[in-house]
Amino acid sequence: MSCSNEEFDDKSYSFSAAIDVNRNNNEFNKVKFDSFENLNLGFFRGNLWIKLNVKNVENKNKSLMFICNDRFNRNYCFYKINPSNQSLVTVNPFKNKLLEDQRSFNNPNPNLKIDLEPNENATFLITSSSDGRTKDATPKIMTIEDYFDYVNDETLWNILFYGIIICLLIINLYLWNIYKQKIYFYYVFYIFSTILVYLGIEGYLFKLKLQQILIDHFIFICVKLWALSLIMYTSNFLEIQQVAPRFYRFIKIILVTVLGGTLLYQLVFFNSSIPHLHFFENVLTSLWILIIVGIIFFSLKAKKIELKYYLIPLVAFIFFTLFGILNAHLQIISVNSFSFIKIGALVELIGFTYFITFLIKKKLEKTAILETELLENRKQLQSASEEIAEKDKIISTKTIFEKSDLISIFKIVENTLSTEIEWDDFKIKLADLNPDFLNKLLSLHPDLSKSEIRLLILLKIGFSQKEIATILNITPDSVKKARSRAKKKLHLPTDVMLSHYLTSL
Repeated sequence: MSCSNEEFDDKSYSFSAAIDVNRNNNEFNKVKFDSFENLNLGFFRGNLWIKLNVKNVENKNKSLMFICNDRFNRNYCFYKINPSNQSLVTVNPFKNKLLEDQRSFNNPNPNLKIDLEPNENATFLITSSSDGRTKDATPKIMTIEDYFDYVNDETLWNILFYGIIICLLIINLYLWNIYKQKIYFYYVFYIFSTILVYLGIEGYLFKLKLQQILIDHFIFICVKLWALSLIMYTSNFLEIQQVAPRFYRFIKIILVTVLGGTLLYQLVFFNSSIPHLHFFENVLTSLWILIIVGIIFFSLKAKKIELKYYLIPLVAFIFFTLFGILNAHLQIISVNSFSFIKIGALVELIGFTYFITFLIKKKLEKTAILETELLENRKQLQSASEEIAEKDKIISTKTIFEKSDLISIFKIVENTLSTEIEWDDFKIKLADLNPDFLNKLLSLHPDLSKSEIRLLILLKIGFSQKEIATILNITPDSVKKARSRAKKKLHLPTDVMLSHYLTSL
């Protein structure tokens, strides 16, 4: 496939590729190289060879850069074909034996610095392999100046990207310390594992100069932590433990079984499990999506507000992710397609940070209002209880009438005898003081009026006619007449004194 670029009008180059090569490197002449549209290979397992023919049409030295987006693989070898004997010469004399990688610069993207002499026509062979992971090896050529501009732009963008995420991590740690809510534990865990996963996917962990197998295992562990924290965070955000406790128990069983099983397999078969883990993790991604869909389904009715705030950031992340995948194949925008996924991640994390805090504040405000109302009700209840206790204290502590006590009781309740219900309540409380007297009086004389009963109570206590007049705020003559009427209503003989009769009751 011939490639052209307006920036390279003064030279020409072409790429061709051979997929699933099963020959030794020195047998490259026996391998058939074909043109290609792109080398974005999903879950590719095998060897990939790329042949580059490039010509320097200038009368001066020229430096170019070969790069591709294959950040998942770290085993690129670069050769220059000697035209005299058709042998392979290693381009980069420096070879990191630990990484088995011959890139010119230790950057995430595979890269090769190509130095051309004046009017030189050269052929290069780039070999790599994949053990089942995604491989986006579609190549491109740029000048050395453009390459460093590209690296600098990527560096600035990544400083911004990871800087924002780290700030969000610190903010949520601070909010966790303030609100003491368990959801922040899972969310902080989710942000931290997200940072590690993205660093691994983008190849930055390879700067540690560790063996690829160690970094691969570490990335897979981070992916497991990422899935675990995401599902537990989603469960807490939508409070699935309250909405669907059985489904929540099912989720925990699945997480323990699947994540624990794959982790055990990964560690037991440490040297041979990596190729299979790429397939397993992508299959498990479907399982995690189904679990999240299940959580959303059970939350549709009971947690509408929380679900709305959960879906807004999630939908934004899905949109940018799908656009990034689509752009990788269609090249709608000439930028690194993974950048769209990173933008989606930022929108998601910023959105979740805001909505978590918003919901927690809303719940705390509601709780504060309820606590205030509860406190006010308790105060009112306590006040009423104290008032009742004050009345009951006088009643419950005496078993017989005493003049001073009954005056106190009578004055307490007299002010509230404005209705028949209150009067009946007064008679009940007074009956508790000396039930025999009041019961006998009412049973023998059920037609007595409220004022007559009140008069008879005062006479029973032993108040004089003058004292009764003062208490009832009437004249002594009125007390005398009321006493006479009460005696007649009791049908007492003329020789029986009213006070003696009341004492006998």
